[in-house]
Formats: sequence, structure tokens, C-alpha cells
Amino acid sequence: MNIDFNHLKKTNINYFSHGARLMIVSSKLILLGFAGIIHAVFPMIMLKTVSEGIKKLADEIAHF
Repeated sequence: MNIDFNHLKKTNINYFSHGARLMIVSSKLILLGFAGIIHAVFPMIMLKTVSEGIKKLADEIAHF
């Protein structure tokens, strides 16, 4: 784990915008985790939910 006290300044974003953005990303990751668990138990449903969700999320993060 790295600690960078200038992270917000380097990314040119304020504390609350950064926090809101990360709460959204974290929520999506949690939901994708639940979808993965459901798919593990019932492999016939949510066939592409997790893989497509991760790809979409990775694209969103790349454009922060």
C-alpha cells in the first residue's frame, strides 16, 4: 500500500468528488462480486454479467 499525501492535488480533483467517484466504483465491484457468486451457484444465468461488467468498469476507470 502506497501513501501519497499529494494524490488529490496530482489528480486535480477535490476530496468529495474523489470520494463519490470511488464509492460508485466500489459499489459496482460489490454488485459484480454478488453476480459472480450467483453465477458460480447457477452457471446457466448471468453468463456474461461479470466479465462484461469488469471490462466496462476498467474502461471507465481508464478515463478518470
